[in-house]
Amino acid sequence: MGKKSKGRKASNKGKRGGVGGGGSAKNASSSSSSDPSTCIKGKVPDFGSSSSSTSRIPNRGNYPTLYARYKSATRQFLDYMRTNVPNEIVGADGENVPVNFLLAAADWMHVHNHAVDPAVLRSLKLCIRMRRRVADSIFGGGDSGHRYFLEACVFCWTVLRLLPVAEITSANTAEQTSRKESAEEEENNMHNANRFSAFDVEGEEEEEEEDTDMFPTMAPRPQPAAANPMTVADLLNSDDRNDAILFLLTLDEIMGLVAGQYRVLVQNATRHKRPDTALIENLLDATIAANFALQSVQQLEMELQAQHEHLTTPCRLLATLALPEITANVDAIVRQHGSKSCIKRSEIIAFLGDCMQCSFHNQSDSWNRKDSILSEFVAQHEVNATGSAELEQIFQGVMRITVLEIPIKPDVGVEKMRQELVRKTGKPHNSHSWLSRMNYIAGDRSIHHTVRILQLFAGVIDSCPTDKKLLMDPRRRGMFGNPNLPGRLTKIRDMDELLMSRLLPDWTNMCRHGIMGKIKLPRDSELCPFFVQLKSYVDNPRKPVTWSLAFGVHVALTSMLEVNHALPEIVGTSKLVFDNYFAQATNAAKLSLNEKSSNINSSAVWKHNLGMISFLENFGLPVYDDLSLWNPLCAGTSISVLNFFGNIEGGCAIIDCQAQLRIVMYLYHGLIINGIIDEEDIPFLQILYNGFKKCKALWQGSLPKRGELVKMFWISFGLGLSDSKKMSENALLLARGGRLPPDGLFAQGVRLCRGRRMQPIEPAEISTSFRRVCERDFHDVVDKYHTPEQKKNTRGMEQYTVAVHTNDTLDHLEDEIQLHAVNFIPTAYYLEQFVCSITRVLGWEDLLKSFKRDNNTDMRQGFAILFAQHLLGALDFAANPLNHTFQNVPGFIALSPCPNIVAFTSSFLESFFGKIPPPNVMWFQAVDSGDGTKVAVVK
Repeated sequence: MGKKSKGRKASNKGKRGGVGGGGSAKNASSSSSSDPSTCIKGKVPDFGSSSSSTSRIPNRGNYPTLYARYKSATRQFLDYMRTNVPNEIVGADGENVPVNFLLAAADWMHVHNHAVDPAVLRSLKLCIRMRRRVADSIFGGGDSGHRYFLEACVFCWTVLRLLPVAEITSANTAEQTSRKESAEEEENNMHNANRFSAFDVEGEEEEEEEDTDMFPTMAPRPQPAAANPMTVADLLNSDDRNDAILFLLTLDEIMGLVAGQYRVLVQNATRHKRPDTALIENLLDATIAANFALQSVQQLEMELQAQHEHLTTPCRLLATLALPEITANVDAIVRQHGSKSCIKRSEIIAFLGDCMQCSFHNQSDSWNRKDSILSEFVAQHEVNATGSAELEQIFQGVMRITVLEIPIKPDVGVEKMRQELVRKTGKPHNSHSWLSRMNYIAGDRSIHHTVRILQLFAGVIDSCPTDKKLLMDPRRRGMFGNPNLPGRLTKIRDMDELLMSRLLPDWTNMCRHGIMGKIKLPRDSELCPFFVQLKSYVDNPRKPVTWSLAFGVHVALTSMLEVNHALPEIVGTSKLVFDNYFAQATNAAKLSLNEKSSNINSSAVWKHNLGMISFLENFGLPVYDDLSLWNPLCAGTSISVLNFFGNIEGGCAIIDCQAQLRIVMYLYHGLIINGIIDEEDIPFLQILYNGFKKCKALWQGSLPKRGELVKMFWISFGLGLSDSKKMSENALLLARGGRLPPDGLFAQGVRLCRGRRMQPIEPAEISTSFRRVCERDFHDVVDKYHTPEQKKNTRGMEQYTVAVHTNDTLDHLEDEIQLHAVNFIPTAYYLEQFVCSITRVLGWEDLLKSFKRDNNTDMRQGFAILFAQHLLGALDFAANPLNHTFQNVPGFIALSPCPNIVAFTSSFLESFFGKIPPPNVMWFQAVDSGDGTKVAVVK
């Protein structure tokens, strides 16, 4: 179904050259220029719990990733088949049973009409779906043992689907059969799993029409392997290649989702005639998609390493993928020429991956193991001279094919080597061919090319003293952006020179000397995972590059490619909006000093949060290159931090630091429910009203009706229910013509307000997108955009999780965008200015000064008593609030310039907020959009 919005739903389809005349990465050199940290503005604030409360990657196992799901499904299916047939069919104990037993087990179940647990059928379907995905890829289905297992699973499906379904009980589920955790761990894991993927189980119990190609109704009985059949243990321990393929396919599809979101950014910017700053919403959309994608990749990488402890580097994964024949050759050499006849396949993969890693490093890097790795392996496995010579040839061959696969710049020697190899083998040996048929991380956008660039530049970082900065040449962009090279704007490897000469040097300087080097960023894992990865890379240049870092850099480069010619506009607009936020905040802080009747500048909440938010201006220090700071990913990241952490989270404390928001919102609401004004009469307050309608701190639930205003205001102001009712009863008495208590205007309020404590405003209550992004709370996510067919085909896949989380979050951001566009700092000032101004125009100022002197308490508490008991009281209980006049409060009446206090206040409210210039409070333009189009998320 279509979506009434911007058509911004991302499509989830499934470097050579570029350094130019600059040569290798080593040409980026260090400088003795002054420390950029001297440009940091302001005192480093205490971010408190904000930087650590949720600023982490979820613990391994808490996020039900692709591997956890499909590996668990495989084990559940195998365990069920072993434990539900006679022992003579299984024929062996534990996991040493051959996979062949599945055929006999399925036959036995068919003959005995065995009732099958429906959870097992779901596990079997997931197992088939994931393994079929690998088998249908360019890499094929792995070795003959894995192909046979897939055929056996499909055969079992054709048999088990026809058997009766067992009743589901707490004692017979396959999940409980295979579960190893304790009850406490299980409860914790399930809580987190549900928090992240509530929609994963949606529709699992529904009857659905299956894909007959993947789940046929009939399948031939596979012929069992006669010699050395694969055992269950072999199967589970040798799945690294399958998992490596799934990992890369998933990276490609998730990258496609992100690339699509950046394309939408440009489409919406060019399709509609809108204010320039309106593209900020789409920039935030793309950044949210990118961050969700990067978080998913981080989790996938951790889970892959948990499943296969030897796949700790990209090179080892690439060796698993691209060198299966060489792996077999090394195994044969060690077995024939080594004194240790047994060698684990994982050890060979690690060795070959580390050999490949030597080509990724600079030759001069002291930690490059090119001179020692072979001798260490030979010594470890006690290989004789003959075997050692053969391994030397393999080592040199791996080094050569790595250079051929990932050349960094045009090299005559490499091209001669390629031509010679073609003559010998009769086959082409093109570069960037290992990851074929992946649109977003292969070919012209090869992610392993990015990995090698990063690994080479790590040597530059290591050689530069930490108190110096790397030189950056702003003139060098290589072939990227060259108008004389049509058709080359899709090639990430054309950005090598831009990356090595401009982006990486500046990112390094930012991590060492800029804001990232000064503080632990607030909510870093949620709002700026790319910056977290960069910081770790710069701090540990000798460590192998991670897939997560490469993915993040790849997103940054992809974002620039996808926005294409709109890049200058995005750079300029991002800088403008970012600077505008702080200009507005600075102006508001200066204006607040002129309001002598306000204590806002004495408020610890105001001072702390204003300093904390202001420090975020250091994300945009002008000492760095525009493309380093304001490329779409980095610009979106900085603006996301400013928006979600600064404006929404910090702003929620600032905007009500003197209870000014509560006072204005209750007044506005009271006028609306009495029909004195309409919501749209004051657009600025309408934005706040709609944005804070669900805020429990203000309303304690649903919006109050007439007769509830005073009571709910006092509860909001920090009184208990009983005391709030007493204040409401007093207001009712006054509104109906009753007399003041003998002790005067304030006594009851002062007495009851002792020890009151206002509930702070929680940002998650006013912004679901904040809850999604900053608290990673997806428990109530709704998938509105996938058809049943898409859900069925992508269930259990990570890109589905990312797509649904992204779409739901962007839907909520779209609904909330006008509130996000409001700068809460000047808004707090204007709300406070209104309260101070209405105090003066109603003639209450001298009375409140006496109140402050007599009671040694803040004037705002006295204002709240007058406001609630008289103004709100009239709106709550008077028969005709607009024309209401107080009868028996002579001192109070004498102060007012108008006998009809409600009418006067309503007029002043409209006049005051109608005169606020929008450029003073709106830091970007929020535009209602909707072209009726939608981009499919999963094909």
